[in-house]
Amino acid sequence: MNSPALLDSLEAALESAVARFDDGSATSEQIRYHFGFGDESRRGKRLRSRLVLEVAEEEGAHAPDALDAACAVEIVHEYSLIHDDIEDGDRLRRGRETVWSRYGLAHGINAGDALCSVAYLTLLDGTRVPAERKVAMNRVLLAAHLAMCGGQGRDIAFETEARVTMEDYRAMIGGKTAALFGAACELGALAAGASEARAGAYARLGCAYGVAFQIEDDALGIWGDSATTGKPCGADLTKRKWTFPVVWALDGPPSTARATVAAAYAPGTALSGPEVEATINALDALGARDAAVGAARAELDQADAVADADGIDPSGRVRAFFRRAARRVA
Repeated sequence: MNSPALLDSLEAALESAVARFDDGSATSEQIRYHFGFGDESRRGKRLRSRLVLEVAEEEGAHAPDALDAACAVEIVHEYSLIHDDIEDGDRLRRGRETVWSRYGLAHGINAGDALCSVAYLTLLDGTRVPAERKVAMNRVLLAAHLAMCGGQGRDIAFETEARVTMEDYRAMIGGKTAALFGAACELGALAAGASEARAGAYARLGCAYGVAFQIEDDALGIWGDSATTGKPCGADLTKRKWTFPVVWALDGPPSTARATVAAAYAPGTALSGPEVEATINALDALGARDAAVGAARAELDQADAVADADGIDPSGRVRAFFRRAARRVA
């Protein structure tokens, strides 16, 4: 488990990585605003960067040796959030205005682009590994980045689809969310000097957790408290997002509740307040929330199976971190 001192070191390293490229421009100000430096209540959970450190330590490295890789992963994630907020039209994140809402659409796009560059420069310039391994690590992060864009593209396309299958949904979250969790674990192993094969096994472990995380996030988007999520309750339904509970519900047998969900999603337009409430009630009647919890737990069990099959995470600390972080919906 990451110690408080290590988490403070991570936060300091992250701020230093961003400050290194602060040229006093409006863009730098916008990036700092997004991160919420100096305001703990505005910070993200840093799950992906903490995973890098958990894996590195599990593989015998000193955590400080993996801090640059951890920062690069976190910065890619934060860059993606700036652009996601634009693409989804979200004006609120972590309880305050998003970058594009506060500074304008053009600034939001530009700040996200700039932050993306900072991630790769941080990994190239700071990582304490031989050059050949540094190239391999950048390739891992770039591949995850590409997968994230593909997943996000699917998510956007789904908003006008009349029906999304569970296979389609899983392909989407495999790129949009799971890819970066997998890369975080893989980079932690590579930073520790693990073989590419062993690091690849950690990537599979991280991907299983990433799927679980997204399923739980989908449930929070419907039933979560806005004080916890930083977004309005039911926002995903309002925008007719194809999330796990909805896809699962429409895959089930015919029923009155299922027909209610199908009718809400049929027009391809945003849902009104009463439609959102009716859809939530129908999902409750179908047991969609319990199904989401069960599916997320199944993915955590899959992580156990991967670790056992490949002989990784021998102490179980990485999987223990997964399960602690996953206690958000049950």
